[in-house]
Amino acid sequence: MQYLSQDLILLALNPETGKTRFSFYSALDYGLVGSLLLELVLQGKLEIDNDNRAIGAIAGSTGDEFLDQRLNEVLASSRPRTARFWVTHWRRRYRRFQTIVLQNLVDLSVLERQEQRILGLFPTQRYFLRDESIQREIVQQVRAAVLEGIGLDSRMAALISLMQASHLIDAAFGPEERPEVRSRIKAIAREELVGKAVSKAIFTVQAATTLGAINGG
Repeated sequence: MQYLSQDLILLALNPETGKTRFSFYSALDYGLVGSLLLELVLQGKLEIDNDNRAIGAIAGSTGDEFLDQRLNEVLASSRPRTARFWVTHWRRRYRRFQTIVLQNLVDLSVLERQEQRILGLFPTQRYFLRDESIQREIVQQVRAAVLEGIGLDSRMAALISLMQASHLIDAAFGPEERPEVRSRIKAIAREELVGKAVSKAIFTVQAATTLGAINGG
């Protein structure tokens, strides 16, 4: 797909249920907002410095109105903010970002939305692939990059970093593969410095959220 957020949510989508996979302490939600930062970096619009701060590089259109708004938000900040700040800020501001990305894929005719009711009472939406080969292709590309190093460019390394942060390794690899795969993914994430910075921000926010939930319970 065109954007990291689209690839990430397609990896998370269960084609049988039309729902995204269980997300431990909103890991997918944080991964999706983290993808906004990475997308802007990959397009050369932002840089992440050694202190993990997002620095405006080039103003101008990304070709996507939502991304342009996020870029302008970073550029308009009174001072450089860390990746963690933007991940936390956008997660709070866009509670329904999953729905935004899913609807975007509906508009592109990649997904079909179905309205259903739980127990005949509570409305819910499910999203089904119009062509399951699109999801299979993304999975195959991830597998080739991790297992064989094929197609492992900056964009794929960023996607793999987001997969790790979103706890989506199981979406592309079987139980017998996961011990070796996890070590390879960690190595890829370490080499992709921007992806590492964003992933670290996601993990830090998640840890704080988890601790807060435990203390609150």
